[in-house]
Amino acid sequence: MILSNHHPHPPLDALFRESYYIHMAERSGRIPIIDDCCYDFVFFKEAEGLFYHGPDQHVQPIESSIFTIHQLHPPYRIEATNSLTFFTIKLQPWANAHFFSNVEQVGIVDVSQLHSGLIPFHYDIFSAKQEERFEMAEAFMRNALEQLTPSMELVRTICETIYEKRGMVTVNELSDQFQRSRQYLGKIFKKEVMYSLKKFIITVRILDLVKYRAKHAEVSFTELSYDYGYFDQPHFINDFKKVCGVAPLEFFNNLPEFLLRHQ
Repeated sequence: MILSNHHPHPPLDALFRESYYIHMAERSGRIPIIDDCCYDFVFFKEAEGLFYHGPDQHVQPIESSIFTIHQLHPPYRIEATNSLTFFTIKLQPWANAHFFSNVEQVGIVDVSQLHSGLIPFHYDIFSAKQEERFEMAEAFMRNALEQLTPSMELVRTICETIYEKRGMVTVNELSDQFQRSRQYLGKIFKKEVMYSLKKFIITVRILDLVKYRAKHAEVSFTELSYDYGYFDQPHFINDFKKVCGVAPLEFFNNLPEFLLRHQ
C-alpha cells in the first residue's frame, strides 16, 4: 500500500483540511471508511468498485471517477474490483455547504459537474509525480478560494472550539460561550456543515478517541471511555456505533487502513 497526505497552510486551510493519496495494488476486501462530517472530493482512478453502507450493508456500485458521499449511514466500506487508487481533497466542515449544498441525490454522488476544473484535475492527478499531487490540490483549491461569509466564520470558530476540546463540550456550553441560543447555533451550524451540531460533537470526540487508541493499544476501553468523559459504558458504545458503525472491539480488531497514518 502507498499512502501519503498533506495539510494545507493559510489561507487555504480555511477551505480544506487535508489531501491524501492511496494506492493498493491488489484487491484487499472491504475497506472501512469513517464519516468525519467533512465532505470530500474523491477522485477514483479505476472508477470501478462497490460501496457498502448501513447496518445491513446495502451495496451501491461506484461508477463515478469523481464523487462524494451524501446522507448515508455507517458503517461504510469500499471494495475495489481489482486495484484501488484514489486522491481525496477533504474540506473543512464549515465549507461543506459552500461546495455541496446543491447536491440532492443520496448515496455515492457524481460531482464532476460541480466545478469546471474537476474533470481536468482528475485527468492530471494520477499521471503526476508524487511531490506534484499536493501542489496541484492546493492550486485547484486556490482557484476556489473565496472570502468566508459571516455565518461561515462563526461556524468555523465553533468547529475549531470543538476540535480544541476534542469533542468534550456540550451544546449548552457552546451556547454560553458564544452568547447565542441553542436553537440559533443548531440552525446556522446545520446550514453550513450539513450535519447537526450534536452529531459533529460526538463525531469529533469519537474520532479523537480512535486516533488516540490507534497510538496507544495498551489502554483499555474502560479507561479510554473515562478519559473521554464517558462514565456509562452503554452510552460510550452507542456513540461509538453512531460514528464507526460497529462496536469498539470489532472496530479495533480490524483497524481501517487510513488510520495507520495516525500511528
